[in-house]
Amino acid sequence: MDQGISFAKSLLEAFLTGFAIAAGVSLVIVPLTSRKVVFKEMAAYIGALRGCLKAQAGYMHSLENADMFSPPEGTGDTTEGEGKEGHHFNRHKAKEPGAEMSPEAKTLKAAIAGLGVLHGKLHGDLSFAKKEVAYGKLKADDLSEVFRLFRNIMLPMVGIGTTVDIFENIAEMRGWKTGNTELTIASNGEDGPTEDAEASKEQEKGQWNEIMKSLHSPFEAMTQVIDEGMQHVLYTLELAKAPQGARRSNKGTDRAASSTEEDVEAKGDAITPGQTGFLKYLEQKTDEFYKQREVTLKAWCKLKGINVPSNIASDSLQLTPSIHLLAEDLIQHRRNQQQLYVILYVEFLLWSIGRAVIDFARYADLKVEDGTMKKNRLIFPSLKRTKKWVRSTFKVEDTNMENTPDFTESGASQVYLGDSLRAKKDPEHLPATNVWERFGNGVRAISSFLGSSESSFGFRVACATMSIGIVAYLRDTQSFFITQRLVWSMIMVAIGMTTTAGSGVFGFVGRIAGTTIAMCTSIVMWYIVGQKTGGIIPMLWLFIFLEFYFLLRFPRFTVIALLSMVTQVLIVGYELEVRKLGLQVATSNGQPYYPIYQLAPYRLACVAGGMAVAFIWTFFPYPITARSQLRKGLGASLYLLANYYSCVHTTVEARLQRAEGDMDLKDSPGRKLEKVRSKVFAKELMLLASLREHSAFTAWEPVIGGKFPKQQYDTIIDQVQKIFNYIALISYSTQTFVTNSQSREGKSWFNDFGKLINSLNVTSQEITSMLSLLSAAVTGGHPLPPYLKPPTPYKLSGKLEELDADILSISHIAEPGYSAFAVTQVASSLVIDELKKLITNVKALVGEVDFSFHVISTSASSSTLDGNLWTESRDKGKKD
Repeated sequence: MDQGISFAKSLLEAFLTGFAIAAGVSLVIVPLTSRKVVFKEMAAYIGALRGCLKAQAGYMHSLENADMFSPPEGTGDTTEGEGKEGHHFNRHKAKEPGAEMSPEAKTLKAAIAGLGVLHGKLHGDLSFAKKEVAYGKLKADDLSEVFRLFRNIMLPMVGIGTTVDIFENIAEMRGWKTGNTELTIASNGEDGPTEDAEASKEQEKGQWNEIMKSLHSPFEAMTQVIDEGMQHVLYTLELAKAPQGARRSNKGTDRAASSTEEDVEAKGDAITPGQTGFLKYLEQKTDEFYKQREVTLKAWCKLKGINVPSNIASDSLQLTPSIHLLAEDLIQHRRNQQQLYVILYVEFLLWSIGRAVIDFARYADLKVEDGTMKKNRLIFPSLKRTKKWVRSTFKVEDTNMENTPDFTESGASQVYLGDSLRAKKDPEHLPATNVWERFGNGVRAISSFLGSSESSFGFRVACATMSIGIVAYLRDTQSFFITQRLVWSMIMVAIGMTTTAGSGVFGFVGRIAGTTIAMCTSIVMWYIVGQKTGGIIPMLWLFIFLEFYFLLRFPRFTVIALLSMVTQVLIVGYELEVRKLGLQVATSNGQPYYPIYQLAPYRLACVAGGMAVAFIWTFFPYPITARSQLRKGLGASLYLLANYYSCVHTTVEARLQRAEGDMDLKDSPGRKLEKVRSKVFAKELMLLASLREHSAFTAWEPVIGGKFPKQQYDTIIDQVQKIFNYIALISYSTQTFVTNSQSREGKSWFNDFGKLINSLNVTSQEITSMLSLLSAAVTGGHPLPPYLKPPTPYKLSGKLEELDADILSISHIAEPGYSAFAVTQVASSLVIDELKKLITNVKALVGEVDFSFHVISTSASSSTLDGNLWTESRDKGKKD
């Protein structure tokens, strides 16, 4: 007993000494705070925004000559569309999402996807930075405001990327994507059959090429201005070092006040980002772009043969009501209207990015004027934030797991979904009403804890560890356990097992690879200096330094780098210990001495043996696969999507009724909704990134039985991402309904527009119900109910024109509210289109409850009918 207590005490002292040394080094030698990590991520965020802007400009430029309705050569579908509908779906979904995109479109999509991942990561790290005691300039509230301004730029930037999906949907709706050029029949019934679909497609393509050419010059100028504006924010907030000519003096309000009176026109092109007065230049250029919309819209009207007044942007709304989208028939009218909405959609989003960058630059300049950026100061978290931090230790919250050693194995993030998904109503028990029933609930909570998936995994790890540890407790094998150092295998089992088989296989291979590297490097660093202690220690430091560089440079291979460092320290440290204490003392515990060229391979053998045991217990008694985790995570993502749509639906309803209240007050309905939307938005981004991590790990799992439908899962994840982006755009664009109503310009038109919208009662929660139903089906693996249909798209434009033919006239297209309506209309249509595809894909994944029968032929024999019925009933229902 005394020996055991003494050993435990020595072990505790060793651990605490190591923690103390690590803490001291982290605070003294090149300290790295959470705030510094967040500032680096903010600088990277601006770089990602600029990258998205560059990719967007390249894509728009490619549309001046490219065919936006057809995939590039070599990516088209060469598979014949024969056979049953289900087989056609399987062949179609065998492609990677985005396989038919042009290189410019793929670049744009990849840039936006990277921006979304960075946004989720910044959200996870921001909470730690705000709770930190620091010496710097920006306070915790400043960090929150910067993150909000980032989000305001990100949303329209993501909307620009959906232009790819718009052209894809147009091609699919008109039958141009299937390769059938004889007939074109739209899925929604708007477009009827045409005699020559190829000619219609070429005509539409030519029109869009001309439109994009007319947009080239203003878009290029606006893109350059936005890029410079983001550079200005980067330099002003000192997220990056400004060039010598762009530096400004952060000396407080005197300099800023005098600079606002400078004539920007006198400076001309000499003004650069980071200089005082750049904000005025930015506002000037953005206003010029807004005014240039008139030129673009006139060019479009000329292309369509529509006569317009010399100034369609006139403040007067008493223009002739005969100016409408005239067409020979309703089909062409709707096509023209669709084309106009897409033009307004792109222009409005680019203009919105410019306005968001102006707001960001104004905030950055304000921090200079009020002296925040003048000098560093001690920053303490407020009392309210400290209380929230203490309370959060007892709550489940979102975490970014990049600081954990095995984050690459367990997924990118942990997302708390909310009590509505976690705390389910018990159908077998009513709420407790007395003390005895409450006591019973406490007893049931214990059994629930022991029966949880976390407890099951802990029990599995304990069994796997003790399957090696039992060797130390048997008389005949105790000496073998000690002499062969099987404790190393026990440790590797305990730290090597993960919750899913796919990540486990990846971790096992990584740990063995890391130990192999450590075996080789240990021998190298021991003999390269002639076995001199004074040379071995610096060589150990050098190798650890290089491995940490590898760890930070390639975080996906964290396991390999960590195991290499730990193994090197154990091997080299043991040899130095023997050299210091002597052979007799070192072997007094019963372990024989091995020279380093034998000890290193022993270490590798123990690690490989421990990984073999861990591999067996990962699959026994039943495997917990990354595939099942992917399915459950996808269900959670659909739930969050339903939650987000519900928030946006309520927000739009409040904006149309002007019930948001004063957004400057924290207790106003609009402010509360904004807070909830922001949280759900960040949660969904983090979860989507985590789903892609889980999807990647499915490739490491052994396949037993049929293949895993990875492409279908990837397609559904991609569709969830698209719907999420469209809903976010609806939330963003409808802000104009509120801000525009407060301005004099267009107030009369907006009042008429608001009255018509409210009279139609256009908002609906059908999409929320549908997404919740899909979430439950995917999470539980249950088939969907029969005859499930997506919500019918609401023909809002047609309804408005029926009530007031002039409300959507071309005479009003210069109004900001008109463009915002166009964005909302386009995004709403895209939500319905993607939801249809999502229902089809989920139905193919989990099946559909269907007890119907279909008579194939009246002349078929009873045996044939029975066979058909049996085949159909077997194919229907739940799919594994």
